[in-house]
Amino acid sequence: MIQELKVKKAIKGNEQAFEELINDCKENLYKTAFAYVKNEEQALDIVGETIYKAYTSIEKLKEPKYFNTWITRILINTTLTYIKKNSRIVYLEDNVTIKDIPCKQQDLVEKMYIWQAIDSLEHKHKEIIILKYFDDLTVSEISKVLDYPIGTVKTYLNKALTKLRSFMREDVM
Repeated sequence: MIQELKVKKAIKGNEQAFEELINDCKENLYKTAFAYVKNEEQALDIVGETIYKAYTSIEKLKEPKYFNTWITRILINTTLTYIKKNSRIVYLEDNVTIKDIPCKQQDLVEKMYIWQAIDSLEHKHKEIIILKYFDDLTVSEISKVLDYPIGTVKTYLNKALTKLRSFMREDVM
């Protein structure tokens, strides 16, 4: 309810309300962008571009209750454009050093396997895994963000999880 009021104010041009909305969602935006590009600077650039696009087009948002879905869709489109523009997918081991990953030493190997497994997925499956587990979106929210039927999201999620389990088993053996 409070968020919807902020969105309505932001649509009417209230910059403080827009700033508060961005402060509420900026961490999720960053996590999602980082999950795609795996580079801190690139992820921050994408988030900045997303915020700019959202700011310049906030008046086009028809349903205030869908603000998070709307801005996540802008982020995904911005990220995909960025990746296409640079015409390469950046892998974790190419751009992130061990000291850049804040975690315990024993977790490093596990995190690297997980990133490698996620990178091995088809784009449509990777996208759903990122939205589900990095952005904590529900299946219906993912359906709205990606404009897929709920059944398709469930199918892709199930296939992605199956492939991830298979990948992780292969690496363990």
